[in-house]
Amino acid sequence: MAIDAPTGRGPTHDVGAGELEPVLPGLGPEPTREDYASWSRRVVAYLLDTAIVATVLFLAVGPAYDVAWLPGISFGVTAETVVPGGTWWALGTTAVLVALQAWTGATPGKRTVGIVVVHAATERPAGLVRTVLRDLAHVLDLILYIGLLRPLWHPQRRTFADSICGTVVLRRVRPPVPFLGPGTGIGGPTPSRAVTGAATVLSVGSAVFVLGPATYTGGDAWTATCTPEVSVESPLTLGDVRVVLWSTPGTVSRWGVTRTAPAPDGAGDAPGLEASFPVDLDPGAVTDEPLDAALVLRFETWQGDDLGELTSPFRVEQHADGSSGWEVVDPTPDGAGLDQVYVPASAVAALPTAWHWEASVVVEDETVASCGGRGPS
Repeated sequence: MAIDAPTGRGPTHDVGAGELEPVLPGLGPEPTREDYASWSRRVVAYLLDTAIVATVLFLAVGPAYDVAWLPGISFGVTAETVVPGGTWWALGTTAVLVALQAWTGATPGKRTVGIVVVHAATERPAGLVRTVLRDLAHVLDLILYIGLLRPLWHPQRRTFADSICGTVVLRRVRPPVPFLGPGTGIGGPTPSRAVTGAATVLSVGSAVFVLGPATYTGGDAWTATCTPEVSVESPLTLGDVRVVLWSTPGTVSRWGVTRTAPAPDGAGDAPGLEASFPVDLDPGAVTDEPLDAALVLRFETWQGDDLGELTSPFRVEQHADGSSGWEVVDPTPDGAGLDQVYVPASAVAALPTAWHWEASVVVEDETVASCGGRGPS
């Protein structure tokens, strides 16, 4: 009996064209709605990543400024106050999160809840350019928040940013087709429990850190305002004068970590008293020559005895095109400027128990606006 020699070519029957196409892991049947990340998982992942940024900021520079990128949700840091270095730490941390999502498909928050962002056509991570564009496109999602809620009814649970940039968010620990790299084959490496565990510890730990109990001390700020009476003939206008006094920097402690709080809103970097004068040139004023003016902050006892004053001189010049130029005139007290007068903490400490203050604007040796009030009791 003759035996055919093996050819090594396998069966010789006809094979359809469709059978010759390679089948890549993860690129099988069309995913069902359950394969896409739910809206709740996406929100939780976002909040966890935001908590990481807030934690890094607090540890690096203290309570820097508000990290609350969803309405009504704050992470307990000081709003409206920026401290040196805070912006760079925030941008640097955000850049790391963007890079992780671009090349692995997931940030620590997304890894924790088990979702990944991938290119809809290739099911690979979206890459750096597409990821950055997707983040920018989220501006459209913020319009009436419709785009942020769109995953609740969209078949593929996409936001507007996802549809524009061709991305989807899948419910899985790693992308179906990760980027190729050292030690990976087609389909990528085996999911690492260690990586997922580390991401969970980082993101959940950050949320507990920033949402946990906090202790606040110091920050004895005192604020007062007055509305000046401005002379009809005054070439300058003056809004409400605001006086801020503080002497002791506040502190914030979280889980045994203590950081110094920034100066109160409206106060200078150094303790003391600062009076802000919102001065401007009257739109109807016409000046042929430069105006010599000064901001004056005067102190007196409750009985009216003079305790001294600080003056911040400046000059205003009107140009031919209608614009005006402002410049400080020396000598100017340290910390003073075109719109403020600063009193050192040592000088404030020398004031008697009860004192009054008066803020005024002088133009060509004539007082054109003034108001005042009582100091802290």
